[in-house]
Amino acid sequence: MSNVEVIQLVTGIGQIIAVAIIPIIVWFIGIKYQNRKAKKDAQMSLFLTLMANRKSNPITKEWVDALNTIDVVFQDNNGVRHAWREYLDSLNEKSPHFQNNNAFLLDLLSEMAMSLGYKNLKQTEIDRFYSPKYFGSQMSRQEIMFQEYLRVLMHSRNFSEGFSEEEYQSHYNNLIEKDKNT
Repeated sequence: MSNVEVIQLVTGIGQIIAVAIIPIIVWFIGIKYQNRKAKKDAQMSLFLTLMANRKSNPITKEWVDALNTIDVVFQDNNGVRHAWREYLDSLNEKSPHFQNNNAFLLDLLSEMAMSLGYKNLKQTEIDRFYSPKYFGSQMSRQEIMFQEYLRVLMHSRNFSEGFSEEEYQSHYNNLIEKDKNT
């Protein structure tokens, strides 16, 4: 076999190997990219949920759900997970940090912002929040209506007939027992 034939043979084998291996490498890189992007998207979604609901009163279910997924979504980020543990501790009424839990929340959101590339987002900017008076008024009205419905229902057999004081106490105690059992 001549040198030219050997070179052609090696080149042919190299091309066959390249045609077989390059798609596998591209597929592997694509999977790695998609996994990384999915994790980053989950982190961003979690962060935006926490930012959007950070001063909602009363707190929303989305807020609680987002907090409860931090350990999973940021599993590889020790700084965020540490800030989350400190914030969680500050939420306990018996914690010495309870009065300052907003500072721990700002630390948590700031740590998340840094990990997501928002390096110029200051804690004072994170702490800023807009909530129109209308929302507060609407919540107050809804709470008043709820309390009134509850008062009427708890003091009534039905909407047109009220309880006597003894019947009310018995009814109230039954409701409390049912609530304890659920």
